[in-house]
Amino acid sequence: MANDDLNYVEQVDVRGKTLLLRVDINSSVVEGRVIVSSRLREHAQSIQELAKRGAKVVVLSHQGREGEEDFIPLQRHANLVRKLIQREVSFASWDEDYKAIIRKLKDGDILVLDNTRFQKDESVEKTPLEHSRDKFVQELALVSDFFVEDALSICHRSHATVTGFCPLLPCFAGPALKKELDALQRLTDINDKKLCILGGAKPADSIKLLKRMLEGGKAGEACVGGLFGELFLKAQGISFGAKDRFFEEKGFTALLPQVKEVLEKFSDRLILPVDLAAEKDGKRLEVRVSDLPTEYMTYDIGRDTTELFKARIRQANLVVFNGPLGMYENLEFTIGTKKVLETLAFTKKCFSILGGGDTERALQVLGLLHEDFSHVSLAGKALLQFLSGNHLPGLEALKQFNHRKKPAGS
Repeated sequence: MANDDLNYVEQVDVRGKTLLLRVDINSSVVEGRVIVSSRLREHAQSIQELAKRGAKVVVLSHQGREGEEDFIPLQRHANLVRKLIQREVSFASWDEDYKAIIRKLKDGDILVLDNTRFQKDESVEKTPLEHSRDKFVQELALVSDFFVEDALSICHRSHATVTGFCPLLPCFAGPALKKELDALQRLTDINDKKLCILGGAKPADSIKLLKRMLEGGKAGEACVGGLFGELFLKAQGISFGAKDRFFEEKGFTALLPQVKEVLEKFSDRLILPVDLAAEKDGKRLEVRVSDLPTEYMTYDIGRDTTELFKARIRQANLVVFNGPLGMYENLEFTIGTKKVLETLAFTKKCFSILGGGDTERALQVLGLLHEDFSHVSLAGKALLQFLSGNHLPGLEALKQFNHRKKPAGS
């Protein structure tokens, strides 16, 4: 989707307008404490920016899933936003007369409404038009002027507060969403020397992503590491020894036919590990792929593979990195992920896009900053869907209804 298919809230005067701002401040909850996430910080900036422009900002977000411990109200989130932006932020539950509260907002006011998933219609997958008939969607639309989608991370879901307002109100992409889309546009703008580096421990998702990126021209070559890279070695008929049982128990061997298909089709565009790091007596042991099988479990790419990946980065104009290349939580096995990411950070001629929740956590563990890279996506699964070429309902709704006006009398 080209960025010019969308309308952006930065293009319109929002002073005095009531904005429904859909963000994603869904956060980890540890012992009852809401953890300040990168997403929360990013969306807090959007909230602050729109409030400073004189909008009446009504914040919508979900938190957790029904039946889980993190399925909680957003009162604490509202307090965290207030602390982050040093500005008054109010909160209203769905049991209150939230419509009356919204009507009383003044220019620059910020109101966080409660967890959208407390509304029974929120998580039902329906079309935008079907969701636009949901009672609470219509009620909110009647007291609002614009709808602003600010989170790519929720655009892969056709939930009520993601798509339902688009047929009812003028709809726009917000600041955080624009930042994501501008970065992803570089995948189209940059024509050559595009590299993807894929790892992580979710090979089923990675296989689809790798295939689509190579087929669709989003990457010319791919470096594969981590558990994902090891599956490619197994697809070549290599026995790991101690780790073979692990592959069986986790069901990863069922993916080998798909891996072989990718391997046969793109063998000349794949850079596979030439060595691995195993654990022997709690220490790192370098093992050449040619010396497999081994009696020890492997947890990282080896030093030579690390150098191979680093060399490819230095030649690239654009790199997409998704998923760590080893068990970064263990100091002995951080080398692959850390050295590759450091090289990516220092190669300034290369535009870098990092994605995935595990990648985000790896940055924190390894002491690397978002600012070290061109763009660190906050989109998670939605980013994988986007890179795989799949349509995202949230973006499609913004595109489909971007010229609609607010219904008369509302």
